[in-house]
Amino acid sequence: MNKFYNFVTINICMFFFILISVNANATTVYFSGQLDVINEDSGGGVYSGTPIGTDFFGFIDDVNAGGQISNGTTITSFGVNIAAGGLTVSNDLVLRPDDIALLNELAGYTMFSSGDLIDVIDIEGDSNTLGGGRIEVGLSYIFNPDTFSNDNLSNYPFDSNDVQMGLFFIYEEDLNGLDVYDVVGQLDANPVPVPGAIFLFGTGIAGLFGIRIRKKKELETKK
Repeated sequence: MNKFYNFVTINICMFFFILISVNANATTVYFSGQLDVINEDSGGGVYSGTPIGTDFFGFIDDVNAGGQISNGTTITSFGVNIAAGGLTVSNDLVLRPDDIALLNELAGYTMFSSGDLIDVIDIEGDSNTLGGGRIEVGLSYIFNPDTFSNDNLSNYPFDSNDVQMGLFFIYEEDLNGLDVYDVVGQLDANPVPVPGAIFLFGTGIAGLFGIRIRKKKELETKK
């Protein structure tokens, strides 16, 4: 009988040890910022018609596998899952001309030049829309290229003092997969991820640069 109890005790301890190890990075990130750039708004999107300068705010919650974003009128809830590829870390990403133009526009000065490298953490969640399409919401954090030495997800959570620029983005496509809404805004501040309950499963996201890479691959596949 003692052997049985010892066996059960050992296994319970191992279970909680694994659970703690897997979920130690569970976090909740609260964010806010103004809409700065509208790349696409063909109408029919959840936030279509929202003018530049509108305040957006919300959170991404690794603890409860969800998040929300709102412009003060419309609230969108979405699911997130780091384990399913919702979190991406990019080490020494080469900036393309359109990325440089966007980031410099958001910064208000020449912050990046041709050939510059950056490290990036993208966090994203998505949800189906009432019209049968899909909306993606996320955050992109940009760091100096020597911040990370690899693409390992263990680089998250991060030190907010290392962030050069923080962005939020909203991307929506209709039921046919066509872009209907694509906007970007700079975060008011770079919030520190708040540790979540240690015994709850974590979740996640993807991002501004991740979306562009996927869209490019989809276009190349269709050719």
